[in-house]
Amino acid sequence: MNKKWIAALIAVVVVVGLAWLLSQTTKKEPVDGYKEVHVTIVDQDGKTVLDENFETDAPTLTKFLESTPKLKATMEQGEYGSLLTEIYGLKQDMDKGPWLVYESETNTSCKEAGGYCPAMDDVTLDASDAFTFKQITSFE
Repeated sequence: MNKKWIAALIAVVVVVGLAWLLSQTTKKEPVDGYKEVHVTIVDQDGKTVLDENFETDAPTLTKFLESTPKLKATMEQGEYGSLLTEIYGLKQDMDKGPWLVYESETNTSCKEAGGYCPAMDDVTLDASDAFTFKQITSFE
């Protein structure tokens, strides 16, 4: 019976090790390098106030916003990482709105999260990404 327990323990260790190895090989790390990012910014009335391409070598959405002066993005550190508080003159009021949200149909991080973009610090930029930032007054 001792041999069966040892064999079972070894099998569990091998399975856990293989699962860990697989998660490490499929994990996407931010990569520096040239990217073109398309940004659309829409105000709370639905009017597009900016629709432009930007060149960057930033690895994440946060770094891109920080390094692109024309977007005039301001952020603060929150419980879940960087929180966008203003972009291109559109401000967010966390208590009563309007709020700023962003989405992307092209970004891999957003698609892998089921169509919703994760926190900006976790959005890895890909070449030819497109993001839409919206100022909204409700979450309907």
